[in-house]
Amino acid sequence: MSPKSKNIAFETVEKQSEFIKSVLRKNELFMKLLNLLRDFGLPNWYVGGKGFAVAVLTKKGDIYPGVSYNSDTYTLTMHSEAVALVHAALHGETEIIAITGPNCHICKQLIYESSLRSGIDTVILIKEEEGIRQIPISKLMPYPWPEKPFV
Repeated sequence: MSPKSKNIAFETVEKQSEFIKSVLRKNELFMKLLNLLRDFGLPNWYVGGKGFAVAVLTKKGDIYPGVSYNSDTYTLTMHSEAVALVHAALHGETEIIAITGPNCHICKQLIYESSLRSGIDTVILIKEEEGIRQIPISKLMPYPWPEKPFV
């Protein structure tokens, strides 16, 4: 059972989708990121052969990038999604509307938990042949855990 039967931040999923589209049209940084996705055909833009980068869109309309940081053993590697979420949180923004993807399963879990805390069904933006697809994180979590945020 998905705890995301409704969207608390927006009256409807359609309004959330329209908000995302309007920000994408207006925001040059995010458009550059999406253009890189298109130009290089990568799931997230690739950083110098060393890792990936993503961007998050907040409810306020701000965009925060995050880049992965690889450790030599990979055990301490920081995924770009976690870095982007922390980047936004450092600016006091924890209501994440969208994040670029696709994302690994560890990062999906992190995005899902962030979504639970904010009450916003964060949308994953994924480049496909026919364009940019928007998939709510709740649809990518068929057996979610936890079903509600820890308090």
